[in-house]
Amino acid sequence: MMKSKEVLVKFSTYSLVGCVSVLFYFIAVFILVEFFHQEPVLSSAIAFILMTIISYFLNKRFTFNGDSSRRTFMKYIAVSSLGFVLNSTIMYVIVHIYSFHYSVGEVVTTLVIPIINFVLNNYWTFKED
Repeated sequence: MMKSKEVLVKFSTYSLVGCVSVLFYFIAVFILVEFFHQEPVLSSAIAFILMTIISYFLNKRFTFNGDSSRRTFMKYIAVSSLGFVLNSTIMYVIVHIYSFHYSVGEVVTTLVIPIINFVLNNYWTFKED
């Protein structure tokens, strides 16, 4: 069983990787839209896919020190997909059901989704045998 200090260090590293990944995402969307004149929704989708791949390799290397395998990558994609669905669902409920400003949804998803993704990636995707 992992000690709480180890989990805290892993979560901190996971959060840092998340910040780097999100920064990459925003830069990629900007470049695709502004320099390559691509449609914003398509640019966002492309950037999200690229961000997920980069995030996988950064987390594998720096957060979880795991081996790279197709199985691990597919688990990571599953967790990321779940996070994407949860993010969309939470945003929909907060904005369209409760009629709150979208920024409330952004705060909630920013607090909830990374924790869920970390737990799933730590204890399932990159679980040490």
